[in-house]
Parts: sequence; structure tokens; C-alpha cells
Amino acid sequence: MQATRQWMMAMVMTANMIAAVGARAGDLTPPGAPGSTMHTLDEIYQQLLATRLQVADTQQQVADLEARLNADGKHVTVGDMVLIPAGSFVMGATTNVGHETISDAAPQHTVMVSAFYMDKYEVTSNLWAGVYTWATNKGYAFGTGWCGKAATHSAHSVDWYDAIAWCNARSQRDGFTPCYTNANGTVYTNAAGNSFAGGCNWAANGYRLPTEAEWEKAARGGVANRRFPWDDANTIQHARANYYAQPSSYTYDTSPTTGYHPSYNTGGTPYTSPVGSFAPNGYGLYDMAGNVFEWCWDWYSSTYYTSSPGTDPAGPASPLTYRVLRGGSWYFAEAYARVAIRLNLHPGDEYDYLGFRCARGL
Repeated sequence: MQATRQWMMAMVMTANMIAAVGARAGDLTPPGAPGSTMHTLDEIYQQLLATRLQVADTQQQVADLEARLNADGKHVTVGDMVLIPAGSFVMGATTNVGHETISDAAPQHTVMVSAFYMDKYEVTSNLWAGVYTWATNKGYAFGTGWCGKAATHSAHSVDWYDAIAWCNARSQRDGFTPCYTNANGTVYTNAAGNSFAGGCNWAANGYRLPTEAEWEKAARGGVANRRFPWDDANTIQHARANYYAQPSSYTYDTSPTTGYHPSYNTGGTPYTSPVGSFAPNGYGLYDMAGNVFEWCWDWYSSTYYTSSPGTDPAGPASPLTYRVLRGGSWYFAEAYARVAIRLNLHPGDEYDYLGFRCARGL
């Protein structure tokens, strides 16, 4: 599959190079009447147009191939991101199969989500630091709370404002269009003041926080009616995730070890684990339960599910007070690792159990 994708992408790159050469050729005006080996500007334009159409067709073929591979249960990856295919899923607490009620995760409702890319891993300390250094040399400003226990551990103590500014910086560093803009349309770069009055350009191809619906669709891994991100059980153990185990309090916690994860409760808090330490879910995503809570784009409302749109919901209208986080953490009990659980905190909060991962539109 990977070889096929690389071949297809090579075709796109080659076609783009041909288009670029054609564009440069279009700047040349023949010195006289066209000869047998010369072309008029109109002919050059027509050739360039045909080439661009071929590029668009090849790109569509790549997209179709990705969709077919995902439909077959294979993971399409771009770097360290995974393509989450378009489709509908049932969002909310799985009371339909007898699981416990979660008041703000009800009622269950069907949501259609467009295709998007999602980071395989939570943003690591190493990745955060690399983008942070690039960004601060380009005029970005951040708060001072972020940390990381080790290079391959999740970056933590990141507030929501820093996360969205960092997403913009990562986008610009990697040649994508930033998603987050100020009210005047400029790129959001100053997170140090813990304020944001702008919005998200959903048509941009840059990195961003996932919406709450995108996060839950990705976390479920293409499987319905499960408490957790895995598809073979509705129970949790330390063998599956980094969380605070209390098997005596929850029947669905069957971990033989209790409390903090015994493999990572050393060296002082936070007891984060290296990303990817546990098996991935059905979409190939790691740590969708435990390690650090992950910021989402959405404002939080406890009653949002009663009126949320059926297609690509992006949270209630702003401004409200709190933003949504998902996924549980090393510090929280098993109940918070359920895929339907919705944590809410002030966007300026910085705790050592908070982190994030990025999404990106197609």
C-alpha cells in the first residue's frame, strides 16, 4: 500500500513540475512568426491547461485510492498523520448497549464528519520544542507553561491559546495555510495574552485542533458501541493505557495493577509515558485513552448534544467560558478514559495532564 501511495504521489509531483515548466515557458513570447518547432502563446496556454487538468485528475485518483484503502480497513498515512475517512458515526455515551449514562454526553446522535487527517501521536515535547523555536524566531509569542518529561513524551501544561498558535506556526513552517485568524483576518501569533477573538478558517489546509466530533470519530476507530478506543473489549487495564486504575470502584476496570501506571510512576510527576507505548486503535492512532487530555476546538456546553448539527459540528456559538478536552490522562481514573467523556476547562488553564494532537483538513 505504501509503495502504491508513493508511486501515486510521485506522479502528482512530476505533473506539478511539468506544470511549473510550462508556466515558465508561457512567459516567453516567440521572436517572430512561429516556426515548425515553435508554439504560439495560445498553444502553450492550452498545453499548460491540459497539464493542470491531468494534475487535478491524478490528485483525485490518489484521494479515491485513499478512500478505498480505508474502506478495506487499511491505514493511509501522510508522515505521522492518519487519514480518517468521511462517514457517519453514533456520538455520545453508549447507553444503547447498556453502558452507564453520562449526562453531558447524551443523547446519542448520528453525526456525519468529513474526511480529515489526524496526528498518530500526541504532540511530543521534541516536536513542540522544534516548532516553538521556529515560531519565536518568526515573531510568535507563547505563555510559559509548557513542559515535557522527555523528548518522546507528550508535551504537557499547554493551554488552549498556546495550542492554536502553535498549530499556526507548524502550518507556516511546513508550508501550509494557517487556520486561526484574528478578528481582522491576520494570522493568530500572540498567545501570550491568553485571548483570542478570531475564528478558524475550515477551508485552510493547515494544522488545527480537532473538533470534538472529529476527535470522537477518530477515537472510536471505526467501531461502534464501545466504551474505549479498542474494538475487542469494553474493559480497561494498564496493559492498554496510562491512567489511574481503580478496579475496586469500576467494574469495567479489570487491571491487575492499581493506582498510577507502574511502568511510568517514577522520576516525579507528571507520570506521562512515551507516545505510542500502547497498541493503536482501529485507525492507527495511539494514546486516545490516557496519557494526557487533548484540547479540542469546541466551546463547552452541557446541553450541546440536544441541538448540535448533524454534519461537521464545531461546537456551540461563542463566546462561552470553557473549551472541551478529551481522552483521559495519567492522573485521572478510568472513567475519564471512555471515548464519550467530555472534560471542560478554561482555555488558559495549564496542568501537567493537558496536551493535544493536531488535525488537518484535506
